Amino acid sequence: MASDGMKASILAVAGATACCSVGLASAAPSSAFVAAPAAGTAPGGEVPISLLRGAATPAAAPAAQQAEAVSAGGVAAGLAVGAVFAIAASRGRRRQVGRGRAQLRVATVDAPAPVEQKKDLTGLLPDCPPTIWTADDIDIENLPEVKETAPLVVDALELKEKIPTGQEKAFFAEQRESIMQQLQKHGAILFRNFDMMKDAEGFREFYESLQLNPCLDPIHTSGLREMVGKKDAVYEAVNKPSLAQHFVGLHNESTFVKTATYGAFVCFKPASEGGGEFLIADGAKIINDMDKDVLKRLYESKVRISVSNLDLNFIDAIPIDGLKQSVKGGLQDLILNVVAPKFQMDLEMVYGADGSNPNRLQAIEHAQSPINKHPVTGQPVWFCNMHNHSRYLRDRRPCTVPEVGMTDVYRGDLSQIEPEDVEHVNEVCERNMISIMMQKGDVVLLDNYRVLHGRKIFQGERNHAVTWFESCGEPLSQGDSQTGKPDDFMNTLINKTLV
Repeated sequence: MASDGMKASILAVAGATACCSVGLASAAPSSAFVAAPAAGTAPGGEVPISLLRGAATPAAAPAAQQAEAVSAGGVAAGLAVGAVFAIAASRGRRRQVGRGRAQLRVATVDAPAPVEQKKDLTGLLPDCPPTIWTADDIDIENLPEVKETAPLVVDALELKEKIPTGQEKAFFAEQRESIMQQLQKHGAILFRNFDMMKDAEGFREFYESLQLNPCLDPIHTSGLREMVGKKDAVYEAVNKPSLAQHFVGLHNESTFVKTATYGAFVCFKPASEGGGEFLIADGAKIINDMDKDVLKRLYESKVRISVSNLDLNFIDAIPIDGLKQSVKGGLQDLILNVVAPKFQMDLEMVYGADGSNPNRLQAIEHAQSPINKHPVTGQPVWFCNMHNHSRYLRDRRPCTVPEVGMTDVYRGDLSQIEPEDVEHVNEVCERNMISIMMQKGDVVLLDNYRVLHGRKIFQGERNHAVTWFESCGEPLSQGDSQTGKPDDFMNTLINKTLV
């Protein structure tokens, strides 16, 4: 399930290789955690204040409320340090400012503390871990109820008395276990109005305080995301002007063979002229809201995702039919054996799968289940990138991907999925979609197996970034995983020449 297309990545490089070849032949909490959920919205688009410890899923929330954007007005949220915080029950209540004359205070100036030099992570990140598939024998008729959903909102403005100035790092470190437990319950947490995460160095302090271990993007070699902060393991989050008017549909950051465990998206600069809202949706709620017949059809047939196209129409110019077929087969093998492995996606090269052109060579992932069980909780979730990759949907919304990078989704036997089923998937995904207008320093930490993400189109300049993580706490074993991991060559090449 490659994330947003491979654009021209796989087969543009393949095309160059192919053309060259023809010429020669003539990728338990330590303290209470209290925060406000963003499952529903109050009038005016604000999320209602909650004094509960989790985000309870509404029994029957209207569709309009489910898709409402998370308001920048702030959400009552909190982390308790040793005990449950008392949160104000009304957002209209304001702390009164003393009117008396301030007393004169004399301060002493201490010598500045030495600045900790962080280890440069360039070239040191482990590969993205393998996808954990537990998709067999899922009882679609009896899916478990989803009691808590994404996002949980933690607003620094609600915690200013609990976090002394300059102590945000210590706060995150102290609350690490509670934060990670709540992440497992809700699937995503929005951290808002913190000062620490406004640059790459502070963002790294944030994720290191939570003991999150960074890894490569599962499609690192595709060039979709350039690694803009190698020393801090930071990728850009689809900010390129060429993709500004491209709607990025909901997807997990995964392929059939690789999936990051967690992801942290940070805003360093919102789009200067508007748009670019970050999108999330709870995969557990998506399958619970789907029509059981549609879900069963897709689950039983499985899906295959085509990530790129290469039209080799020059083959028709070969006058001898036997030679023509030999060239087609040779190019198919060449691209499969030489180019495709560079992207580490376990692809199959197939001619004419979409029925548009017998000389169109498509790179297609192997059949996979659209539903998976969460590797820790066992919760069944929608684990499929159809909302992002369906050609039927892309043709009906803003899309700037060239034909060579256009994606599609088929049944496991490469037959077409009925438009009615695709439309139903789209309707349910968008009903559960939460739109977040992130401001500088805001971070969305998500469980990549449970929560899907995307992005709306934008105008002007935008600087969002993301870091992917293999684990929390002790790093995964890296012995053999370091051998054969992708380097930066393809990522750098594609970003400098094709994107």
